[in-house]
Amino acid sequence: MRRTWGFLPLAGLFVSVLLGMGAAVADPPTPYVPDQVLVKFRPGTPASEVARAHASAHAAIRDEIPQIGVQIVGLPPGLSVGKAIGFYERNPNVEFVEPDYYVEPALTPNDPWYANWQRDLQQMGSEAAWDITTGSSSVPIAILDSGADFDHPDLQGRLVAGWDFVADDADPMDEHWHGTAVTGVAGATTNNAFGIAGVTWQNPVLVVRIGDSHGYATSGRMAQGITHAADQGARAINLSFATPSYLSTVASAVSYAWSRGAVTVASAGNESSSAPHYPAALPNVVGVSGITGSDEFIYYSNYGTWVDVCATAGSRTLMLGGGIGDVGGTSISAPYVTGLFGLVFSANTTLTPQQAVDIVCQTATDLGDPGFDEYYGSGKIDLYRAVLAASESGGGGGGPDTTAPSASVTSPAAGAAVSSETAISVSATDDVGVTLVDLYLDGYLVGSLATPPYEWIWDTTMDADGGHTLQAVAYDEAGNVGESSVATVTVDNSPPSTVILDPTDGSLVSGTAPVTADAADAVTGVREVRFYVDDIWQATKSQAPYVWSWDTTTSSQGWHSVVARAVDVAGNEDAASVTVEVQNASDPQPVTETFTGGVGFRKKSSVATHVLLVAEGGAISASLIWGGKADLDLCVYSPAGDLVTSSVNRSRGGSEEVSYTAAEAGTYALEVVAVKGKANYTLTATHP
Repeated sequence: MRRTWGFLPLAGLFVSVLLGMGAAVADPPTPYVPDQVLVKFRPGTPASEVARAHASAHAAIRDEIPQIGVQIVGLPPGLSVGKAIGFYERNPNVEFVEPDYYVEPALTPNDPWYANWQRDLQQMGSEAAWDITTGSSSVPIAILDSGADFDHPDLQGRLVAGWDFVADDADPMDEHWHGTAVTGVAGATTNNAFGIAGVTWQNPVLVVRIGDSHGYATSGRMAQGITHAADQGARAINLSFATPSYLSTVASAVSYAWSRGAVTVASAGNESSSAPHYPAALPNVVGVSGITGSDEFIYYSNYGTWVDVCATAGSRTLMLGGGIGDVGGTSISAPYVTGLFGLVFSANTTLTPQQAVDIVCQTATDLGDPGFDEYYGSGKIDLYRAVLAASESGGGGGGPDTTAPSASVTSPAAGAAVSSETAISVSATDDVGVTLVDLYLDGYLVGSLATPPYEWIWDTTMDADGGHTLQAVAYDEAGNVGESSVATVTVDNSPPSTVILDPTDGSLVSGTAPVTADAADAVTGVREVRFYVDDIWQATKSQAPYVWSWDTTTSSQGWHSVVARAVDVAGNEDAASVTVEVQNASDPQPVTETFTGGVGFRKKSSVATHVLLVAEGGAISASLIWGGKADLDLCVYSPAGDLVTSSVNRSRGGSEEVSYTAAEAGTYALEVVAVKGKANYTLTATHP
């Protein structure tokens, strides 16, 4: 079955009434409801922003489809649908906006009670199928149409009142006739010695009225009807409507129903067109084209690769007011298939929607070109072969799938602080397969995904600071529901407050200067304070008091920028800065002294002493250079007269060097000793 998207009118019925007369279908004045639109806001949009958008357009919410997050919005006088769509499309919070299209019934005059006048049903294997099952009272099917005649003698005991989305009440009585005709094909009371036979005898027929007294539905009512039928447990949903208009709202509703175990069936339409018609061409919808009683493609049926199967486009069926008539069109083809799905799910309640669709398509009788083709799809439905295959199928695993999926919000973690655009990730698993994952924010549905990865982007700036709840709900094809635990997170888009208490702006600093900052955050708290000098990070403090000791001697003399940047738990930042002047005493310059002399000569001593006045502790270095072949040594004595270092290289001619770190100020002595020979020398010493 194809996976495309689109939309719908009644699939066009032609009627020859034997007992009772139906009203004709009158065209509406415009292709859509002139004073309302369908609007879906993006997941996470706060209610205040939704209200503001509607107020700006002077529009009002008339109704909602909460299962798929769509609002039916009424427009004020003077605001056209086109202008309203343009207005909402400019709002970045709007996911889509579209007209609330009228959708017309799909009916055509046809020729032609069961033995003589329902041969088409017989030729589709009804009797052999009924030997296996006539349906189950625990497997409802739904007809979404103009309602049904609850007083018709051949519908007694078969109908369940769903909802009237036209009158907004619980009495979906037919005010047109199309719905009664379609309902009769799928579910007329059978084996009651009266009237006609329906495809299914036992399946409850849920009647949901979406078509008005002229037969027309709207896309909004159609989506409401689909979600309502799915919530009521219907396993097959019939839509005998067709239109070339694509609608996101109906597509969302169909996917919602599929995720809850329901197959949607729709007429191909009667325009003899290959253009996709909707809802038949939507994903998760079984599109049905029409054929004659002799298995020829009927000339007016639409066709295309979006058609799944075909069925007879005509039947003797029930009419409003208790009558019976001959009705044709793909509006009649669809309920044959919907009734078959009622039998298939009755034969095996464990089947998933995809398994049931595969059975119906794979057991169909091939017509036209061998294999799948655009006119007949997989072929004409065969009730017997499909029901037999369903009864022999293992379905979801040999027994009912009662295991609910497991779901969890994996990110953000419960208790986390979030800000700006935050990624939300959900994990969902099931023993058979997950078909849909819904995400709820503060109890409101904000997003749905049918395939992994189950990820959304939450613009937290659209929500108030403070606590918010996230929950995921996963569904499988059997309709089991698994809910994650509720994760509470804190939205914080407000930066912390920061101030530098010391030093003050414009002050002088020297030596080791404490930099003290104060930071506070009312929502999630301060995570850390970072200190910078001239935009270069220096230190980070993670708890109060936020104090950093700045060694100003590592900075140059003059003006410097000092910044304290506070970061809260959600990652918001705020910075405070001061400009201060560094003034440290100048470092004393080292003193270099040079001495000359001679040692070892006949009238001179072999030892010469030179005095150094060292002002403070620090490095003392000395270099001795001489010529000739004498051997000289260099010694250093402390103020106390102790030898602290010496150089005693045994070489004639050259140089000697010593270095020593003085621990204190005082008078130090350098001795040049002639060990052998005589020489004139130059002694250079550097000291504090």
